[in-house]
Amino acid sequence: MRETLRALGLTVGRMRSGATDTILDVPGFRVGHLSLVQGEGRLRVGEGPVRTGVTVVAPPGPPPWTAAVHVINGFGKTAGLMQVAELGTLEHPILLTNTLGVGAVLDGYLALVRDGVTGEAGSLRNVVVAECNDGFLNDLWGLHVRPHHVRAALMDLSDRELQQGAVGAGTGMAGFGHKGGIGSASRVLSSGHTIAALVLLNCGRPEELIFRGVRILESGEERTPDGSIIMVLAADTGLDAWDLTRVARRATHGLARTGAVSAPGSGDVVIAVDVGEAGRTGDHRLGECFEATAEVVEAAVWNALLTAETMVGQDGHVLRALDVDRVLRAAGSV
Repeated sequence: MRETLRALGLTVGRMRSGATDTILDVPGFRVGHLSLVQGEGRLRVGEGPVRTGVTVVAPPGPPPWTAAVHVINGFGKTAGLMQVAELGTLEHPILLTNTLGVGAVLDGYLALVRDGVTGEAGSLRNVVVAECNDGFLNDLWGLHVRPHHVRAALMDLSDRELQQGAVGAGTGMAGFGHKGGIGSASRVLSSGHTIAALVLLNCGRPEELIFRGVRILESGEERTPDGSIIMVLAADTGLDAWDLTRVARRATHGLARTGAVSAPGSGDVVIAVDVGEAGRTGDHRLGECFEATAEVVEAAVWNALLTAETMVGQDGHVLRALDVDRVLRAAGSV
């Protein structure tokens, strides 16, 4: 994996990041990936090339967890968001994959519930699956994500180290005309609580990309179809569902700082989860939560771009790794 913002000595915003500067800094959160990379050359639907996967984001302890949803642009094929928005709770880990893999991932997870693998045999609780379209590199219509891949991603769950870049659901994703994927970041509040983000980056045009107010790329870079971004927010602040919804809306500000404008064909969705002890409203300031949310989303987008490696996919389509020197020049570091 290439270096993150922090490893490069770069920052966005003014708040302090957590120990790992990832979603794992919110106590108990775990992330698991299953990556599928097979074949090369001309696209043969059903055979490949395959550049896709599954990512699982699991909060700590038994459900339900306080949760919220904010949809910036609703061009998406997600499952389960309606109930989260209505009830303000999340009842299972969040599952991420490609657009046409939503059904298979849902089937795979429900089979695990039915069989008692998740510890809740036969539970009819709501399952959330979110997606982005990786069809620029991946044999999307080959339907290569299968139900059994969900178990593999769950088996990979870890709270020790987070892989970022072209991994899991982010394997075939694009970002601003370059290689995108999974990125994460965290911020510590003055109360000691943490807000973090994990993004599945697949959006943005090359000419939009901005780092700390400086435009990075030119319009002549690789152009990909309008994509999407899924932003998972994690917190241990003890917010109720209403205030957490207000926090989720501030992810829009972090995304905007990168230059993204949410194209008409983009599914830009925020899913927020708070695992803190409810009612501790005196332990934090909501405005500080808003600021932290904008910062972690912006930083997570950049970490997805900076850690992803160049990848060649179907029909020789190429998504190149972002040139780090361009970012360093924009930051005044070289």
